[in-house]
Amino acid sequence: MPNRGGQISAEVLLNFLRYGRRSIRVYKPAPVPDEMIEQLLEAGRWAPSASNRQPWRFIVIRDEAVRREVARHAGVFFIRWAHVEDAPLIIALLGDTGNRMYRAFLHEDVGLAGSQIMLQAAALGLGTCWLGGIDRKALAGVLQVPERVEIVGLLTVGFPAEEPEPPPRKPLAELVHYDVYGSRDVNAPASPGLVTVGWLRRIISRLRIRIRL
Repeated sequence: MPNRGGQISAEVLLNFLRYGRRSIRVYKPAPVPDEMIEQLLEAGRWAPSASNRQPWRFIVIRDEAVRREVARHAGVFFIRWAHVEDAPLIIALLGDTGNRMYRAFLHEDVGLAGSQIMLQAAALGLGTCWLGGIDRKALAGVLQVPERVEIVGLLTVGFPAEEPEPPPRKPLAELVHYDVYGSRDVNAPASPGLVTVGWLRRIISRLRIRIRL
């Protein structure tokens, strides 16, 4: 298969993932140029999705009045995230729920698109911050989102006015299990656990056919 996109060395990519992207909550007032916005959206467009259904939808929010209203509802309980109002650009990440079968994968698909937008932003020298603690129902009204489309999250975007240090990360030894949950030794023998589902799901699992989508 031809390498159409060029090759990034594994070491460069890993270092970029470690140190190249931070969650930015203080932004310069300068607007984000249109050509950069287009690159962000293009990065999101090329994210993987279940059966390549590409359920994501993006709302690019630049209008001051709309941004101000979005900022009002970007919070939980009595907390409102201050950086939403300060960011010159907000990208709302939405998913089309119209296909019932694929609805279960919607957040994963949109999350992958959002992640690629964030990485592309970092490569362009932009800062981003993902917001999940939001009033989705109120925001759906503000942004005139139809019923079949769900707001998954918001991304604030802009030129960083801060340089936060990389936050601490848990060690891999605390996060990784081998073969089955609870097995910390990479060389330890393992065996599958018991399946605790009903009879119908057992029958369905036996009748499943292999396909590639």
